[in-house]
Amino acid sequence: MKKLGFTLAEVLITLVIIGVIAAMTVPTLMNNTNAQEFRSGFKKAIAALNQALTLHYALTGTTAQDYSTGATALMNDVFKKRMSVITVSGTTAFSNDGVCSGSDVFTTADGMMFCLTNFSTTNCDEENTKPCAGTESSPNIYIDVNGLKGPNKLTTSSAAPRDIYQAQIYAQRVIPFGGPIQEVMYDKTNDTSKSNVSG
Repeated sequence: MKKLGFTLAEVLITLVIIGVIAAMTVPTLMNNTNAQEFRSGFKKAIAALNQALTLHYALTGTTAQDYSTGATALMNDVFKKRMSVITVSGTTAFSNDGVCSGSDVFTTADGMMFCLTNFSTTNCDEENTKPCAGTESSPNIYIDVNGLKGPNKLTTSSAAPRDIYQAQIYAQRVIPFGGPIQEVMYDKTNDTSKSNVSG
């Protein structure tokens, strides 16, 4: 009676082929998963910031424009009180890109880090037509959607979103800043490969 089966060589060749296919596809799947996680985190962060400003205005009648003393007062009086903030600190290691070093940083209970910088009320109005910043191109807040976990890089392309985003604080709202970051926020993937980082 003749027995049918696979030889050891055939089994090994099959395993090698499966391994090569896995090595080619797993990194792509992981990158897509990370990108989607970063996008979702960014949208959640923007919603939380806007909710904090709206709630603060409803309870006190005060907008971001009213904090003439700067970012620290805005952070302590608005975001610290209206969000689930667990730590407040200054840091020089907010990102690997060197953004927002030595500024007002706070971390929320979900692990997100927020950094306020370049804040003033000289270009901010109640009609929400200008950001609360010294110049229109100055970012007001950086958002690291996964905290100290890597890659800690600023997003400069909507096709390859990273974990740090920038936004501007208006009198009563926070909006994404820069073409690639707005494309991430609004689910557009037209990659301009341009960074709108000031400085």
